[in-house]
Amino acid sequence: MSLRGGVLVVVVIPDEPFGRLGAVLSALIAAASLIGLTVHRDFYAGRRRKNFFCYYTNVSNLLVLVYFALLAPRLYASVRLRTLIPHAEFSLMMSIMLTFMVFHCLLSPAIYREMRGAPRDRDFAIVFTDNLIIHYLVPWLVMLYWLLCAPGKRMLGLADALLWTLVPLGYLGCIFLSAPIRGNIEETGSPYPYPFLNVRALGAKRVAGICVLLFGACAVAGLAVVALTQLSFAVFGGGHALLLI
Repeated sequence: MSLRGGVLVVVVIPDEPFGRLGAVLSALIAAASLIGLTVHRDFYAGRRRKNFFCYYTNVSNLLVLVYFALLAPRLYASVRLRTLIPHAEFSLMMSIMLTFMVFHCLLSPAIYREMRGAPRDRDFAIVFTDNLIIHYLVPWLVMLYWLLCAPGKRMLGLADALLWTLVPLGYLGCIFLSAPIRGNIEETGSPYPYPFLNVRALGAKRVAGICVLLFGACAVAGLAVVALTQLSFAVFGGGHALLLI
């Protein structure tokens, strides 16, 4: 910690073998999420998108930015709070990887079909680059950080595998509760940000089925990651499982 020119600079190096790498990756993640969010919000064009945080992509990227820029330094600096780090970083990693999976598997084919016919101008380059940042670069940087730098993976258990799903569940709850009073979202022409959540077009029963399937997939993914982590420790041990230290 130092004071330079009246600005308090706090540098926290995690007490881990890959602590310095963690500090570098944390800075890259915070910078990438900040750039992605400001560009996605049309900050560069001097205008603001309405209903910006109706999109899970933006919510999850904001969570990443807040954690790595504000919360992580406090958690690592506090002996009392440090026990929360493994659980918080697992939930964050799973939440932002959901952004990648949904976009890559469900949304990107239609989006990139539309972009093929768009003129290759400055706006196209900005939109294309921004999509890469918030849907691909940030999630995979967070995954890399979690694999190489996140401490305490041995502490992860069944509760972690399921509790992280509160993030997408909370998001869905907010969307469905606010839709009747919010009005249409400009980009979609409906109160719903994603086609597979559009109750008007698909009907409540079909959307409910989709949400149940998505929740099931999230729960299975969480259980699988925790199980593989524990299996790796059991087989290799903490000293040899390089990515799980």
